[in-house]
This record gives sequence, structure tokens and C-alpha cells, in this order.
Amino acid sequence: MNGPYRNSQGFSLGCAHSALIPAAAVGNTVTLQGTAQVPLLLEDLIIDSTTSIGSQVTAIRVAGQNIMATNQSCPVFAFANQAQVEGGWRSLSLTLDQSQTLAIDITNNPAGAAASFQFSCSTTPISGVDVVPTSQSGDALNYVAGLGQVALAAPVGSVATLQATALRPTVLGKLIMCVEDVAGGTQPFGAAANNISIVSIQVNNIELLSGAVADEIPLSAVAVGSTDITAGLLSYPVSLNSNISVQIAVRTTPLAAPVTVSGMCYCLPRATA
Repeated sequence: MNGPYRNSQGFSLGCAHSALIPAAAVGNTVTLQGTAQVPLLLEDLIIDSTTSIGSQVTAIRVAGQNIMATNQSCPVFAFANQAQVEGGWRSLSLTLDQSQTLAIDITNNPAGAAASFQFSCSTTPISGVDVVPTSQSGDALNYVAGLGQVALAAPVGSVATLQATALRPTVLGKLIMCVEDVAGGTQPFGAAANNISIVSIQVNNIELLSGAVADEIPLSAVAVGSTDITAGLLSYPVSLNSNISVQIAVRTTPLAAPVTVSGMCYCLPRATA
């Protein structure tokens, strides 16, 4: 048969499945690590988990370099295979040389739930001369900008704010929000987000929402399960130490119980002259 084919060991980079972290070990961090056997281009990243409600990605390291652009974590659910983040956002677009590693730190946060984790990163084999060292990778080192997580009380009118600080200049791309209900276990793709509004999105106190002060948007518009793949594109540049905040509020009817809300942005490359 004729046609382009992958080389051996060029399909996908994975890792050993982490040990099951018992509920008593909530807050413990596990490190998932895969080692390239040939030079590779890293593409779409998927993180699988047995119970990822509330769990957070705290670092993603390519050849030792952390490619998270803020001081806050990202929800594991944003990297799930069910997450609606098509359109190339998942791609790391970085290279690994033979024997270099992709490593991911995950903190297990769900109260009363054991969890284990594993990742898959699709790859394309490349020549060794095409490997770009992280020291020369520029804006490609800005993969995601974590917003962390915050508790949101159940009553109508409850307000909470996610806040993060940029560790280096980047451009905020697609915004993804997760409503994480530890008790229910299905809310990141469920209906709880429909009763929560995003009140404000600010960078250094500059408002990014387009309407008047009272004009809010439903969190569900940018939720991890939203099928609108063009929604949530901020396209806003941030500089070193910029403050990024997303304020949310409960509207109309109370939530069934308090929830944890988390968020992140995929990053875009900065424009060059």
C-alpha cells in the first residue's frame, strides 16, 4: 500500500496509570510521566481519570519546562475526552527529543472519593534536527492559563471570584469553566451551570464583557460541555504579573448544594511584527 505512514513508536505518548489515591489522601499530588522513545511533535492532550471531580492539573512540563502560564491550576475535566474543546486547542505543539519527558502533576481534591489518572498525547515522529529546545520555543510554552477553583454557596445571590496572576506574557484564548459537584459527580457536563452567571471577566481591572454592568452571561455558554466550539474566545493579551479574574454568581433559584467552580484558558500566540 502507498501513502504516508507513521514511524514505529510514533502513535501516542502515554504514561503508567497512577495508583488509586484513597479518599484519605485528598490533596495529594501525583505525577504522570511519559518518555519519548524517538523525537516527537506533541499534539492533542487527553487526561483520563476514575473520578476527577474537583481534581486539578497543577503543572504540565515538557522536557522539564512548565507550560502553564499562570500561578493557578486547571480542572482535570477540561482535558477529558468528553470536553468540547475541538478546533486545535488541545495541541501542545511542542517537540520532545528521544528520552525527554512529558510530565503532568495532578492534585486529587474530591472529598470522599478515590481517584487515579492517566494521559494520552497524540504524536507525530520527526527528525532529530527538527526538535526545538524549550529555550527556543517562545510563545509555544504558553499552553494553558489556569484560573484555579473556588467554592460557590447554594443560595441565590451567592458570589465567588476566580483569580490568577500571569507568569509571563501571553494571549488568553478559549475560556473553559467547570462546575464541579463532589456529591453528584456529573455536574461538569450537567445542568448546574445553567443557574450560574458570569458577572465579570477582567484583566487588570479592565472589563472584557461587552454589555452594561447588569448584563451577565450564562456560565453554560463557556462550560466544558458546551458544544459551541467558538464560544469563549477571549483573544486578550496579558503581560507578566497581570491579574485575571472571573466573577460568578447564583441566579434565579438556589443550587441544590454548594459547588466548586474552576476554570482555565487555552493560550494563543502573541502577534509578531
